[in-house]
Amino acid sequence: MHSDDAGLDLMEADVRREGAAIRDAVPALRGSVAGIAGAVPARPTRVYLIGCGDSLDGGIAARFVWDRMMACPVEAVPAMTFATSVVEDAPEGSLVVALSQSGKVSRVIEGVRSARARGLGTITITASSTSPLAQEPADATWLIPFDKLGAVPGTTSHILGTVAFYELGCALAEDGSARDRVRSDLGRLGDLIDETLAACVTASLLHADAMAREHPVLLLGYGPVLSSARFTVRKLLELTQLIALWQETEEYAHDEYSLVGPGFRVMQFCPPDRGGTRNAEVARYLQRLGVHLTIVADGSEAEAYGALADIVYPMPACPPSLVPLLYALPGQSMSIATARRVGGSLYGMAERVHKEDGDPQIYESAIATATTEGTVG
Repeated sequence: MHSDDAGLDLMEADVRREGAAIRDAVPALRGSVAGIAGAVPARPTRVYLIGCGDSLDGGIAARFVWDRMMACPVEAVPAMTFATSVVEDAPEGSLVVALSQSGKVSRVIEGVRSARARGLGTITITASSTSPLAQEPADATWLIPFDKLGAVPGTTSHILGTVAFYELGCALAEDGSARDRVRSDLGRLGDLIDETLAACVTASLLHADAMAREHPVLLLGYGPVLSSARFTVRKLLELTQLIALWQETEEYAHDEYSLVGPGFRVMQFCPPDRGGTRNAEVARYLQRLGVHLTIVADGSEAEAYGALADIVYPMPACPPSLVPLLYALPGQSMSIATARRVGGSLYGMAERVHKEDGDPQIYESAIATATTEGTVG
């Protein structure tokens, strides 16, 4: 049994409301974003999308959408990496966009402070008006109200945060035609979420049945769907504490290939893009290794992958901009079903140290200053 079945019930309710929540959120976000974008003093020379966890995955997905609309380079950077290793060499005129749904993550706040110390533009995005991030000085603070269904791992909140990144990119866009395409795509997102979740039910239950504590799990993706792989791993870790890892698809062939074998459960994200030939090659090699293989692919390719995989999640046809959002959905359903089957606890908090230290290590961590030196002890 899972130690928090009530929490899993809330997560299932959150997933069920996802399509409707996003249908309501898109026009609301679009109506408020112009004022946020207008606070940026000039067109940025470079953009850094920073965050941690689900928020970072939103940046990884959105970075590719921003790239198509902006006349400057765009990067998604972990908040700690930005504050320690990137900010000092960021070009003058750069813009830093920091996302934290809770607004309490110390590393995100630290990233904003380090950016402002350099004189860079800053926009903060959070769902909590009373949070430290909302109170942190910035050129603009964008409040995107969202009521989580208790202290449970994020599902709808991840999609909402990513959509907020998309809408901000549209408001700052240099390429009007690209902006209009993305906004049109977002208008379809709620319905496509409903369609995707309905199509995932059978596959997610079969997938959960294949999971067990003795079988490590490897998630493979690249480009925008690397965010989907990372997000799915996080949900498995947060709900089940199974050994779960993510890797970029090509890098797997250079690294994890050396240890993967029949005991592994592998989930490979295969979007309909120029990676198709390589995706099929990797799937064939995985089949030869004897892994239990699950493929997430466009429904038109499901039959071809069916000859290679044990399970296929058939995804609806969708615009490229929506691929990383929709491809994150199977992992939500599968992780909840797996937790009900193999047990675990939310965030591992059934174990004492995890319960005592889980929130403090993220929310109460010391925020470095420009003169802070590392200390141990």
